[in-house]
This record gives sequence, C-alpha cells and structure tokens, in this order.
Amino acid sequence: MLQTIGTMDSYYFFINLGSVLGSILVLILFYQKNHSFQKTAAVYLLALAVLEAGMFAGRLVRGFSYGEEWNLFQIITQPNGNHFIGRVLFVMWCFPVLYRVIFRKEKWLEYLDLLCIFLAFQHIFNRIACLCEGCCMGKPYSGIFAFQYHVDGKTGAGFSYPVYPTQIFEILCMIFLLVLLFVLRARKKHLADVFCMGFAVCIFLSEFMMDQTGVLLIVGLSVIQYAAVLLFVTGIWIHRRAARQHI
Repeated sequence: MLQTIGTMDSYYFFINLGSVLGSILVLILFYQKNHSFQKTAAVYLLALAVLEAGMFAGRLVRGFSYGEEWNLFQIITQPNGNHFIGRVLFVMWCFPVLYRVIFRKEKWLEYLDLLCIFLAFQHIFNRIACLCEGCCMGKPYSGIFAFQYHVDGKTGAGFSYPVYPTQIFEILCMIFLLVLLFVLRARKKHLADVFCMGFAVCIFLSEFMMDQTGVLLIVGLSVIQYAAVLLFVTGIWIHRRAARQHI
C-alpha cells in the first residue's frame, strides 16, 4: 500500500479526509434535524469539542493496552498512539451530559444518533489509513483471505509475511454498520444503541485477529476488548433509556 499521496503521508491524509467529509456530513444532518443555523452551530460546536476531548480517552485505552507505566498524565499527553474506541466511549458518555447541561432538554439522543453516523464514517477512513501505513496488522496467518504487504520502500509496513486482514475486516464492518444506520434513520428508528453494540462486536472480534505482541492481556482479553464490552453495555443502557422515556 502507498505510504504517501503526493507529498502527504497517506495515514494522515485519509484520517483528515474522513474528518473533513464526516464533519460536513454531520453538519448537514444536524441542520436537517432542526432547520436552525443557530441551533445547528451550537450543537455542532458541542459535538466537535467532545470529539476532540475524546482523543485523550483514546490515548488512555491505547496506553493501558500496552501497560505503559499506568501514568495517566504521561499517557494522555503523549502525542502518538490512541484507539478510536476510547473516543467513542467518551462521546457516548459525555455528549448526553453536556447537551442536557447546556440545552436543558431530553432530545440529546436524536443528536447522538446523528453523531454515531459520523463515528462509523470516520472509522472507515481510520482503518484505510492503517492499511496504507501498515499498522494495526493482524497475527501471522496464511489461510484464506490472508493479506500480505510487499515491502518495497513504498509502504510503512515493516513485515512481508501474510497476516489476518484486520484493517479490511473493520472497514467492511463499518461500511455495513453505516448502511444499517442510514436504513434505521429512514425508518425513524434510534441509532446510538445499534451503533454501540455493532461497533463493540466488531472491535471485540477484530482484537482476536490482531498481533498482540507487547499487549497487556487480562484473563485472555485485551484492554481494548474490555472497552468493547463496556461500549456494548452502554448500548444496552441507551436502548433501555430510550424505550423508557420514549425520546
């Protein structure tokens, strides 16, 4: 895979492309929801702030995954290394709280639903970036659907043996999940609970195929998998709350 596109690192190119296109998409969706420039701008800025702050939660998940001294300050301030599930968890927990504090209404779930579309969309580009960079690869594997880089100086992969296609697996899962979310939206169903559970299952299964070299395992599971379980439970909570309050 290409490590650069023009003069830009392909990893950052695709992540930034996903962020830009996803931001435009969610802005349009927010406006379609309320038809108010003022309300759209306010909720959009809140969502953006929560997403940016969620970066530190992503760093925590990644740092704990490798047992990096368990120094919280060091982990959240390091410039590199994060896992998107940490950001997803942060958004699921913090956006509803901040929305109610600022707007004092129970309509937070309708906007969280739309924000989940962005999260699924962004993760497609996250994993395309990883595929190009040669990071987050799977364990050595030579069976059906095995993926192999050809190290020729044009890819960031430091290996040439066949591996589990973990990045491709997550890309396909996110495409399926994104389509499902749009179908549910067309049927006027809630999305956040389905997104949480779908994303959690995808990450949980993907971790079994990941190269676990240097990864901290607790009772056979990685920290990322425990985060996935927590996200799945969060989805159940959102589903029950939505059903109870008829939001």
